Amino acid sequence: MNVVFVGGGSFRTLPIVRGVLLNPKVLDGGEIRLVDFNLPRVETVGRLIMQTPEFAAAGCKVVWTDKLEEALPGADVVSISFPVGSHKVNSLSDQACAAHGLFGSDQISASGAFRAVTGGTIVLEIARKMEKHCPDAWLFDYANPVAVYSGMVNNHTKIRALGICAGFTNHRWDLPRLIFGRDEYCNEFEGVAAAGINHCSILLRGTLHGRDIYELIDEAIGVEGWEPCRIPKFPNSETYIRRQLGLLAEMRRRFGYVVFSTEGDGFSHICPELYLEPTGGWQKPLSVAAIEKRAKEQAVAREELDQTFHDHLHQDLPASFWAQDRLQNPHFAASPDDAACVVLRGLSGQSREWLAASLPNNGAVKGFKDRTILEYSFTLDQNGVHPDSDLEVPDCFQGLMSALATHQTLLGDAIATRDPRLFAQALFAYPLHQNEPETRALWKELLTIHADEMPAVFQNARDYC
Repeated sequence: MNVVFVGGGSFRTLPIVRGVLLNPKVLDGGEIRLVDFNLPRVETVGRLIMQTPEFAAAGCKVVWTDKLEEALPGADVVSISFPVGSHKVNSLSDQACAAHGLFGSDQISASGAFRAVTGGTIVLEIARKMEKHCPDAWLFDYANPVAVYSGMVNNHTKIRALGICAGFTNHRWDLPRLIFGRDEYCNEFEGVAAAGINHCSILLRGTLHGRDIYELIDEAIGVEGWEPCRIPKFPNSETYIRRQLGLLAEMRRRFGYVVFSTEGDGFSHICPELYLEPTGGWQKPLSVAAIEKRAKEQAVAREELDQTFHDHLHQDLPASFWAQDRLQNPHFAASPDDAACVVLRGLSGQSREWLAASLPNNGAVKGFKDRTILEYSFTLDQNGVHPDSDLEVPDCFQGLMSALATHQTLLGDAIATRDPRLFAQALFAYPLHQNEPETRALWKELLTIHADEMPAVFQNARDYC
């Protein structure tokens, strides 16, 4: 296989490539092609890949470039990973949402809709170039909002796309925390099925060592005095994670289900109390000057991190360094459970892989249009996607999921057609505080905040908000 990593200078590239190369047959005889505008950084990633213990047995080449057209011909898979929007604009956008009682993020949120328009133009251009240079290649997108871009590419180009998310593995942390009361990772779950939208899919079923997941959860949280376990492996996030676990338990008691992935922006649509209380996700608003100061500080920190990363090229890295896990060495350790690794193993034909990702429904989940973008479970092999059977969003969540999925699908349509009225319709479809005067005022405020970073044509959405 020939795999192109757009944004190949990202810190996540090396762990993914190492995870893939653990099975040397996946890329045997192929190429790893790294593309990034920052050529020195992507060269560093490429040279470090060639120093990894897995590369010697892989039988593949590594090349890097800052020109996408050079990397695409003959590609089998194209991976996209890049941040969308400047720190200043994103911060102001999220703060505006908070001021109007909505959550802001880079994914399923009010501000996420505007970041989608900013980044979507780039993703669409990549897909158009793929149509020309590698029309049979798969695109998998890590850039948020992944569902919007998956819908846009699948519904408006000839390219097949998957919107994949790091949250794919969240249940392998959250379920052991609920069931065993231990902060540990477990990949021994079987028959896990989920359906909904990215960051807010509903866990429908699954087993662990032959026992039903929900029976195990009920036994654990049904104990008198139950409380979420401690989180020693993620001490900086302990308060947040424990609160999420408590809400998962409450969700099970109230609705009979839990969410498949506990990213806050999706989960907040079911449990808004997580963010509406002062101890939740709201932060004190910052001035423009303070935001710009923080952006400069982050840029300096990133330069220092880049230099530290680069310095590893000139060090004799022992086997013990490469053997460290992701918690010990996040920028270098192999990450075989990453969704990108799962995709590549499956499409290579080396194995059939279970995955949950965002793509058009096409009859997979009952009660939704074929073109509507959903996240759902399927197996993946060299012949493509094979959805799990009997996928159905529980009735109590049907309306919410339908509205959010339609909102994201319409965003993809608006970006592809550059239609400001369709963009306004996508904003209208967002179900929280729908069409209230304050929400319509927020849309116009966000148009102003994002004006310098989104295509100018979308400013005409003011006429329809």
